[in-house]
Amino acid sequence: MKCSRLRKIILICLLSFSCLISSGCWNRKEIETLAFVIAVGIDSSPKGFLVSTQVANTAALTKQGVMNAPNFFVYSDAGKTVFDAVRTATHSSPNKLFWSHTKVLVVSEELARKGLKPALDFFARDAEERRNFLLAVTPQSGKDIVSADVKTTTIPAITLSELLEAYKYSSQTAYINLNDYIREQHSTISSLVPEVRIVKNQGANVGYKVYRAAVIKKNKFISYLTRKETRGALWILGKVKSGIVDTKCLGKSKNSKERIAFEIYKSDAKVKVKKKSGQYMINVDIKEQGNIAEASCTKNEIDPKKIKKMEKMKAEAIKKEIKASLKKAQELNTDYFGFGEIIHRSYPKDWKKIEKKWDKIFPTLKVKIKVETKITSDALIERKPQK
Repeated sequence: MKCSRLRKIILICLLSFSCLISSGCWNRKEIETLAFVIAVGIDSSPKGFLVSTQVANTAALTKQGVMNAPNFFVYSDAGKTVFDAVRTATHSSPNKLFWSHTKVLVVSEELARKGLKPALDFFARDAEERRNFLLAVTPQSGKDIVSADVKTTTIPAITLSELLEAYKYSSQTAYINLNDYIREQHSTISSLVPEVRIVKNQGANVGYKVYRAAVIKKNKFISYLTRKETRGALWILGKVKSGIVDTKCLGKSKNSKERIAFEIYKSDAKVKVKKKSGQYMINVDIKEQGNIAEASCTKNEIDPKKIKKMEKMKAEAIKKEIKASLKKAQELNTDYFGFGEIIHRSYPKDWKKIEKKWDKIFPTLKVKIKVETKITSDALIERKPQK
């Protein structure tokens, strides 16, 4: 199924380029001379940078090549700059690297600690490069990530981009493309970037796994957030689309094995700022709606009289995640919520005076959190055993 879909994607790309060629575009390129870059890994090297590119083998994907030929190639080259490494790669690849179909760029944590700006500047400036590809950080190496022969699809980079997309909708980690990253780093916002790793599956097979979110401030890696801290940030950012909120059953201790799993249907966040006596107060208003996905309580919890108590309990669980993320953000002095930009929009004249002092203001900024939850009516339907 996936193989067929990927072949269709490649064929569409080839047809698109055929149209460009036939229309006589000023930058016409013969398809046979292009190497479609699907993923990029960047690491530190003694020279400066090691750039690894995962390139689609279009002949294999369109069944026009040698039988059992690999569906992708990886070229790794070092240079004093990323551009230098990319130019060196032209001696490794028989075809010209073409960047417009890049899906994901993975940077090693080691390099991210030194600074991401020099590593990403080439991709931000290159006319052929689109800025909508995804960013990720790895404690392993970028080369290892793009070289991994993941067997779940014909091109591993497609698997990784789809996995990041899936985690986005489960609200378990961050999700960011280059364009949004650049926009955030040109402000006081600290970026959240997903962490990816290669893991060993059954036998000798390997796969990708998405873990936590990395905090990037002023283009440098600061720390990782836990998944709970990450979702706490996503609540405020209005990016929680779905997921599960786990709580104890009513009347049970917090460590009880009797649990209720609430499924998140939708959520909304409104963040405003008020100024009083020269001090700023951030007001966060979260509204969430969902259902009971599972309840292992010994007593019947599906009772209209208990719904309000359960909604309150769920709201407290959400608030706990938000508070944990806020605490971590202020400890790290990393405004990944964008509170500074909210003050900027609300009080533009004030912001000119306090922007350079924001790192001193943010750690002690007062934040008021309000969470309202609603359990939908279909949760009240008692599920009886089927006859």
